[in-house]
Amino acid sequence: MKTDFLQRCTGTFYTPLPFAERALEYIERHFTPLPGSAVRLWDAAAGTGHLEHYLPPDMLKHCYLSTLEQNDVQTLQAKFPGAAAFQYDYLNGKTEQLPVPLQNDLANRAVQWLILVNPPYATAQDAALGKKTKDSVADTLIRGKMHAEKLGEVSRELYTQFLYRIKKEFKDKTALLGVFAPLKYLVSGNYQKFRDNVFHCGFRGGFVFSSANFGGTSAAGNFPVSFIVWDINDERRIDSQDIVLDVLDENAEKTGVKKLRFADRSQFLNRWIKRPPAVQVFPPFGSALTVKENNKDVRNRIADGFLASMMCPGNELQCQQKTVLLSGPQASAGAFSVVPDNFEQAMVVFAARRVPKDHWLQHVDQFLQPNRELPPEFITDCAVWTLFDSKNQTVALRNVKYHNKVYQIENHLFPFALPEVQRGTSGNIPDNRKESFAAKWLTQRQFSPAARNVLEAGKAVYRLYFRERNRLPLEKYRIETADAGLRQIMLALQDAGQGRNESAVLKERHEKLRVMILPQLKDYGIL
Repeated sequence: MKTDFLQRCTGTFYTPLPFAERALEYIERHFTPLPGSAVRLWDAAAGTGHLEHYLPPDMLKHCYLSTLEQNDVQTLQAKFPGAAAFQYDYLNGKTEQLPVPLQNDLANRAVQWLILVNPPYATAQDAALGKKTKDSVADTLIRGKMHAEKLGEVSRELYTQFLYRIKKEFKDKTALLGVFAPLKYLVSGNYQKFRDNVFHCGFRGGFVFSSANFGGTSAAGNFPVSFIVWDINDERRIDSQDIVLDVLDENAEKTGVKKLRFADRSQFLNRWIKRPPAVQVFPPFGSALTVKENNKDVRNRIADGFLASMMCPGNELQCQQKTVLLSGPQASAGAFSVVPDNFEQAMVVFAARRVPKDHWLQHVDQFLQPNRELPPEFITDCAVWTLFDSKNQTVALRNVKYHNKVYQIENHLFPFALPEVQRGTSGNIPDNRKESFAAKWLTQRQFSPAARNVLEAGKAVYRLYFRERNRLPLEKYRIETADAGLRQIMLALQDAGQGRNESAVLKERHEKLRVMILPQLKDYGIL
C-alpha cells in the first residue's frame, strides 16, 4: 500500500520490461559511436533499473544511474555492480553535487552521451491525490526556472522538468536522448511555449503504447506513452518534422503507425467559436438540475440573447466527457454562452467533441478548425445529433431562487413546436411561453434521412411523455412547464417504467447519425 501510494504521489511507474527491451533496440538503430569518443549513459530517474535490465554487461561500467530513493540505490548496486549508482534529486540538485567522475565527463567535450530516462509523470494540482501532495512533489528548482521563462502550465509536469534540464544540460554536447513520456509535450496546446522556446531536437525514431501496460494503472483513462529517440543538438522545431511512431501492443509488438499532426493553438477548434461577453447575472448550474449557490469560483453571468451554456474545457479528445449543454452558466471554468449568433458553431463544436469514440491512441489528439466552409446539411446533422445527445442537459425550471432574486429558466433548445408533440394527447399543458429557438431554427432546415429519422424517434418520445405525464414523477425532476428538457423527460419515463421501446429506437437512430457524421469530421479536417 505504501509503495503504491509513493508511486502515485511521485508519478513513478516502472517501465514494463518488454518496452524497455524495445527501447534499447530503437536506440541501437540510431546510435553510432564516434571515433575517439568515450560513450557514457546516464539514467537520471533510474528507479530500480528496469531500463537497464537488458543492457550488455560490458556497457554497465560506462553507466551513471541516479535515483531519488536511497533504497533504490541499494537495489541498483546489487543488480548492476559495474555501474555507478547514486542518490540524486535531478530536479533540485546542483551539478557540483554530482559524483566527481560524472562532473568530469560532463565537462569533457570528447564524451558521447546516451541519456536514457523514464521520468515521473506527476502533475502539480492533480486531483487524484489532492493539491497539497502533488504541489509539494512538483514544486522544484527546475519548475522555478521554467516559470521564470514563462513557459506556463508545462512547468507543473515533472517529466517536462526533466526534459527542460536535459536540454539545457546537454546543450552543445554530443548527446542522444531516449525518453519515455506522455505524448502531450508534442501535441497539446498548453505545451506550445515549451516546444517553441526550449525543446528543439531532431527526431530519430520511436514508438507509442498504452499507459495500461504500466503496473498499478487502471483501464479507465488510458493515454498514449511514447518512447522517442531525439538528437538533442539537432536544433529543429518539432512541428517542422515528420514524426511517425510505431504503435506497439501489450506484447510490445508492432501493430501499425501513428503520424503526429501539429497545429498552432490559433488553429484549435475551441478558438473557432465566437464567445460573447457575459454581462447578466444568472443562476449557475453544476448539473442539469443543480444550481451551485456557493461556488468559490463564481461564474454566474450570461451573454445577451442567452440560449444555453456550453461547457467545453480543453481541446483534446480526452475532454469529450466534459462537453455539456446546460440552461445556466456552468459553475466552473471552460464554459461560454450559446446565443443565436454562435448557435450553429456551438452545435458543430459539441458534435465534433462528442461524436468520436475516445481511444488511448487518440486520447490527446487535438480538435482543429474546419478546413473549409461547412455545408448547411452537415451543420443541421450536427445540431440534430446534439439536441438528442445525453449531454444536452438543458431543462426548464420555475421559480429558481438565486441571490435574493427569482428566475424562470426556459428551455431554449426544446426541439419541437408544442402542438406537434401535444397533438392527440390528454397531457396538454397550457403555456404562455414562446416557441423555442431550436424549434424555430429546425423549421428552416433541410434534413438528411438520418437526421429526419432521429427527429421522428425523438418526437415519439416527447409524445409519449405528454400522453403519460399524469402518471410520471414530475415533481422529482422539477417538471412544471411544457418545455421540459430531454433529460427531465427521459428520467421521468424511466422512473415510471415507460418508453423503453421509444428510447431504444431513438438511441439506435442517434447512433446511426453519429456514424454518418464521424467521417465528415475527418474530411473537414476537424479530426
